[in-house]
Amino acid sequence: MNKIIPFLLFLIITAQACTPEKVATTLASILTQGSGKWKVTFAKFGDEEPPRGMYDRFLIEFRGGDVYVTTNPDGAISPATLPRGTWKESNGKITFDGTVVVREITQQRTSNKIVLEWEVSIPGKVTTTYRIELMKAN
Repeated sequence: MNKIIPFLLFLIITAQACTPEKVATTLASILTQGSGKWKVTFAKFGDEEPPRGMYDRFLIEFRGGDVYVTTNPDGAISPATLPRGTWKESNGKITFDGTVVVREITQQRTSNKIVLEWEVSIPGKVTTTYRIELMKAN
């Protein structure tokens, strides 16, 4: 019996050493990995799809301290640099600036792509679904 216990401890320690480290899987940890910069590669607002290339070079950077910054160097759809805002993850959803809650379409996640979706309801009108696709920027 005394010889079995050290052997069992050896097996447990060996198994733990060979097990891959847990990778951070929260949406917040994924968004802030590396530079935290993501390119908008696709956007759809209700039934409207923007012209191809409309979001070229449009970036959103998720920084530590729950701060985000958006940048569009071409100024096509927004000022060159927008003021920073705040974001917070809770239960797999992200709240931007304390008001807009978005959810990830997890079935579409890849190693470098995230798809976010949210709805906007105007009283007396239909609810419109907004969707953006983000690709990890280098």
